[in-house]
Amino acid sequence: MFTKIVPTADSQLSNEDVANLIVSDALHKISQLTGLSEQKAFTLLSHQVAQQNCDNSHEKITKVQAPLLEQNEFQFISSLFN
Repeated sequence: MFTKIVPTADSQLSNEDVANLIVSDALHKISQLTGLSEQKAFTLLSHQVAQQNCDNSHEKITKVQAPLLEQNEFQFISSLFN
């Protein structure tokens, strides 16, 4: 299936505009594929995103306490480029 894409310069779009275009396109395609209204498609999509967000919140975030490179390693690597 070919869908016509209206070209828009990347420099004209902000991150929020891009996100809005993606969500709008996703809602339109979900509604086409499922036969649901865009409001019901939005409910379906938001439920899926909320479920995904809950799954990701259980992941453990680890913080590095010690420096990644010891001072002597840092000096050795620096001396290679100087």
